[in-house]
Amino acid sequence: MFCPKCGKETDASGQFCQWCGAPIEAAPPAQAAVAAPDVDEGPGVGIYAGLGRRFVAFIVDFILMVLLGIIVVAFFNQANGIMYLYYLVAAHAPISSLTEAGTPIAALGPIVAAVGLLVVVVPWLYYAGFESSRGQATPGKVLMHLEVTDLEGNRISFARATLRFFGKFISTLIIFIGFLMIGLTKKRQGLHDKIAGCLVLLED
Repeated sequence: MFCPKCGKETDASGQFCQWCGAPIEAAPPAQAAVAAPDVDEGPGVGIYAGLGRRFVAFIVDFILMVLLGIIVVAFFNQANGIMYLYYLVAAHAPISSLTEAGTPIAALGPIVAAVGLLVVVVPWLYYAGFESSRGQATPGKVLMHLEVTDLEGNRISFARATLRFFGKFISTLIIFIGFLMIGLTKKRQGLHDKIAGCLVLLED
């Protein structure tokens, strides 16, 4: 070690410098460096749900939504719209022949209303309502022990659940690639999950 007064190298075992006699304070022993443990990039929020389990939950929810949609369509007297759509698509009937008025607009109104209820309104309220509820899951997800959370594992709002639902249309339009991302991403997120900042986790 070196003397703090004269700067010359001196015996580390002594209490005084052998050159100038100045007192030398013993340096504290060097502490061994302790390797810091690896730190996760983010908080542990749970186990991410895979594609297979989520697909089974979707099948269950799809069946329930179809049944609920039929009830809603009947309640709002839009059954004619489904009938018109069937004759138009399956039987290839001229659209002008579907109603007594004989005009395309008279048939398109009930068709749009019925399809809107079945494809948009009922599924939106079903998914957004259940996933933002205290249970954080649709009946299908409850059956498969899944829950929808934000990136910190907390309950999501109705607005975020709404964004997640409409994000599914984007996942569908790109040839279902948005759904296939569930099996390819680290956190098992589909495109709609990433858009809304959501996770689907296995319940504890």
